[in-house]
Amino acid sequence: MKNIYQIREVSTLSFNERVLQEAEDTRNPLMERLKFLGIFSSNMDEFFKVRVASIHRRVELGKKSMSAVLEVVVDKARDLDERFQKAYGDIKSALADEGIRILTEQDINGHSGDLAEWLKDHFRANVLPSLVPIIIQSGLPFPPIKDGALYFGIKMHGEKDRYAILEIPNELPRFVQLPNGDIMYIDDLIRYSLGDIFYIFDYESIEAFEFKISRDAELDIDNDFSEGYVRKMERVLQQRKGGRPTRLVYDSTMPPGMLKLLRKELRVTSDDTLIPGGRYHNMKDLMRFPNHRPDLAFPKVEPASHPVLDHVNKPIMDIIRDQDILVTYPYQSFDHIIRLLREAAIDPKVEEIKMTMYRAATRSQVVNALAAAARNGKKIFVSIELQARFDEKNNIKISEFLSEAGAIVSYGVPPMKVHSKLLLIKRKGTFIAGLSTGNFNEATSRLYVDSMLLTADRRITAEVATVFDFLDQASKMHTLTAPKFKHLLVSPFNSRKMFIKLINREKAKGLDGYICMKVNHLTDAKIIKKIREAADAGVQMDLVVRTTYAMLPHPNIRAISILDRYLEHQRVFVFGKGEERKIFMSSSDLMERNLDWRVEVAFPVYDPKLVQEVSDMMALQVGDCYKARVLDQTQSNLYVIDGTGKLQAQRATQEYFHDISEPPVHTPERVPGR
Repeated sequence: MKNIYQIREVSTLSFNERVLQEAEDTRNPLMERLKFLGIFSSNMDEFFKVRVASIHRRVELGKKSMSAVLEVVVDKARDLDERFQKAYGDIKSALADEGIRILTEQDINGHSGDLAEWLKDHFRANVLPSLVPIIIQSGLPFPPIKDGALYFGIKMHGEKDRYAILEIPNELPRFVQLPNGDIMYIDDLIRYSLGDIFYIFDYESIEAFEFKISRDAELDIDNDFSEGYVRKMERVLQQRKGGRPTRLVYDSTMPPGMLKLLRKELRVTSDDTLIPGGRYHNMKDLMRFPNHRPDLAFPKVEPASHPVLDHVNKPIMDIIRDQDILVTYPYQSFDHIIRLLREAAIDPKVEEIKMTMYRAATRSQVVNALAAAARNGKKIFVSIELQARFDEKNNIKISEFLSEAGAIVSYGVPPMKVHSKLLLIKRKGTFIAGLSTGNFNEATSRLYVDSMLLTADRRITAEVATVFDFLDQASKMHTLTAPKFKHLLVSPFNSRKMFIKLINREKAKGLDGYICMKVNHLTDAKIIKKIREAADAGVQMDLVVRTTYAMLPHPNIRAISILDRYLEHQRVFVFGKGEERKIFMSSSDLMERNLDWRVEVAFPVYDPKLVQEVSDMMALQVGDCYKARVLDQTQSNLYVIDGTGKLQAQRATQEYFHDISEPPVHTPERVPGR
């Protein structure tokens, strides 16, 4: 087996550790540290539903080496959970010092007065009607336990102990704001009010112990498309609810008898992950912890004005027709993209709009603009990816909404996912294209760093149109022919070949070669081999890899991971220096699935001003010595020079975009690198 730390699942845990480090980092404001705990919890939920489930599947298929990986993963997950509990305790104490107290039922028990009465009234009016306790009885089936939902195992002590299961409804707010300004988990309000639920039983004492289960989230979709694809997705989403368990998290004080009962009824075996935790689970809800103290959060930052779009007073499509535009959010506003779509929806010259959609906001302005365009008589074609994990239901709703508005909706090229982020507007015989590194999603655009190129360059728009022609053929079940591309790098057609060609181009330069890559994942074995060959030839490289990294160290490769206020989501590829450099941006990572099994698009940046802008951004990335961690052989997550440096890439990038918010006169050339 290769180095265990380069295994994808172990590397993913290393990324989650970096998220946890942000919660532990006292340089971050208290409320932001609490949010990072929520992000960590959410990531770990998905990790067990997807990555650990994948390990189980491979073990079941006879790949015994994965048993060792599972053992490492489980041990690491337990260590991280212990760190999580300590970090939570530290933050809770620090919040109390700031006057923000999180009370438990133990703080109220035995007390009378206004607060106790308020809690009883609030519980009976707002919580009790939603609770459905189920008594465990011999001979009756055990109640179904939903993936990711929160439950109490109830034990009523008496002459004969009784057990019950009580779900904590997800639709109720997780946090209760008390009249005195304190905060209480709804979990503890229920614990405080157990007598109002189980009052008909005789018992000496009653206890509640929280637990939740994670299940395999993989969707088994067959290749028989005689059944409608949407209906098929709805059916397999129902099947996901009964997926095999991958993790049982429970209150470490739970009585052994109750734990034994849960394991038996939920069919949690010794091969599955058991994590004894604290009294609260689903801590992803910490991302929505009430905050009335702006001084304990990151200071609000307004997007910088765009040097072109905010200074030229004419329709945005006319601006794009005259010059290429790059919008990088959240440093600049995603509203420019909304503005473009709204203009296109009502512009009489616009005939068609085509878009690929992977994830969209719940109440999406992008979707509303497309629907408005369809109702205005434009021809709208939207390729929606129904297999976008955990967004399947939302995408089904979007597809039905757009279809009702008159849009033509397709579902990609099953079983391949369409992960590219493309927009094409046909306006009186000319084309305008939008190519993005991330989703057309105004909600995540405030949290994820992404860039979108807006262009009327025929070299690019013609090939974007070719991609949409391919998707259109697939939607009509036509015989598919492999399209050819000269400028775009499109998976699964030419992207692998072109990436290798570009790496080899630098390899041939030896010591004069340079490669800089920013991706979320770098795990493809063939690409890694080529990167190492280039490094062996003397090519200097800067790699910025957010999540999974499968390379071993090399003296000519400097690899870091940056985790900060925003999620680094851009994919950027720089090959060469000076006038010879070629820059591509992409929605694609360097993974086998992205290169061979998805429809992905990497796009060139041709405009010299934008080439310089991207180069400047990357120079700040590779120079970070404040939030960057070194990706070493064991992925130990040590900070670059202990994180004591002054260059914080995200803060510096924010300042950079404010500096260029006015149309530039001249920008001196900078090449990313050392």
